[in-house]
Amino acid sequence: MYRLAYRHFADGHESLVVNHSVAVGTNKHNSVTSVRWYELRNPAGGTMASGTPVVFQQGTLSTSDGIHRWMGSIAMDKVGNIALGYSASSSGVFPSIRYTGRVTTDPVNTMETETSIQSGGGSQLATLSRWGDYSSMSVDPVDDCTFWYTTEYLKGSGTFNWSTRIASFKFPTCQ
Repeated sequence: MYRLAYRHFADGHESLVVNHSVAVGTNKHNSVTSVRWYELRNPAGGTMASGTPVVFQQGTLSTSDGIHRWMGSIAMDKVGNIALGYSASSSGVFPSIRYTGRVTTDPVNTMETETSIQSGGGSQLATLSRWGDYSSMSVDPVDDCTFWYTTEYLKGSGTFNWSTRIASFKFPTCQ
């Protein structure tokens, strides 16, 4: 997974966003891989260095459609909007690139409807076992609002034939 992202806001609160992959289901035969995300904040009146961070909000992306979601990367813009990019696939969906996010006015512990960035055109063959080493969600330092997400996908089935997609977007609540 990509790095833990830190923000310090003008009102004094500090925030960390992070994600990891989890298996959701009752056993290994019916589990779906999904992305679990967290926002940690400093305790009231303290800093991350002077107190124990607490979980402010958290969630697991949808698993009801049977699509596996993994290799997430998360970031936060200057107003506190969160973006989370990841790979998605199933027996009927080639590995694709998607993202979701939340603006500060959304209910806590929720993400908005996901958006597809790039549909995959093939699958990685069995002789290869790596994926997404360079998945990265970052915030543009010029405006501190634009999210840049880059990761891999395949145009056709094979090995060592990845393609890279770079996408950018921002939430209308960040100016």
